[in-house]
Amino acid sequence: CIGAVPGFIVGVHYIDPLFTGPQKKMLFVSIWTAFAFALGILNAQKKRSTFREIPEFCAWKGWVLFFTGIIGGIFDAFAGSGIDICIFSVITLLFRVTEKTATPTTVVLKGTIAVFGFYYRAVMMGDIDIMAWRYFAVSVPVSAATGPIGSFLGSHLHRQVVAGFVYVLEIIALVGFLCTRPAWQLIAVGGCIILGGFVFFSALSKAGSILMNRIETRQEKAAQKAGLTSGPF
Repeated sequence: CIGAVPGFIVGVHYIDPLFTGPQKKMLFVSIWTAFAFALGILNAQKKRSTFREIPEFCAWKGWVLFFTGIIGGIFDAFAGSGIDICIFSVITLLFRVTEKTATPTTVVLKGTIAVFGFYYRAVMMGDIDIMAWRYFAVSVPVSAATGPIGSFLGSHLHRQVVAGFVYVLEIIALVGFLCTRPAWQLIAVGGCIILGGFVFFSALSKAGSILMNRIETRQEKAAQKAGLTSGPF
């Protein structure tokens, strides 16, 4: 949140005006689709170790989350979503936090930034269209009722099931975008972003694997040392 707030302010003033509506949709769908591909490859590793929280949390990991929040806040400013996917991808692919923890965590985080973003655009900028107010009025009771239910169910489902929901949602989003008949230039750029994003998320997953191996090595050494010191004299 500390990084997302200034990221949103910068994005809404300097990044959002650079894109048209169809371009914003293309960016949102392309980034999410690339992440779904990377998450699928990651979950193909049947014996992947996961954690309920970030293991061995320290200063550099906090800085990673801070800068990830800035990027996510910028994405939120022009796409309406960003902090959730950015944090979700970092903590699952890099820090190997289970999807059962990441999903409800990012839902709460997204809701917090959404409230700030709506407040900022309405009060500080006076830039909320009447249609947005109508969407807001319709979505409030739905989100308030189904959001907590989804988080509760997600915390009790296997991480592979939660990941499966991500795949289905991204397929629907991609098909829905294509059904709007975007220009071929947007499709071509979106394809390049999906490919580039897939490479980036795959590299993030690889870095997470290296980090995980180091953690497991330290834990094994610590266990061996504890076994030696607690043995008979």
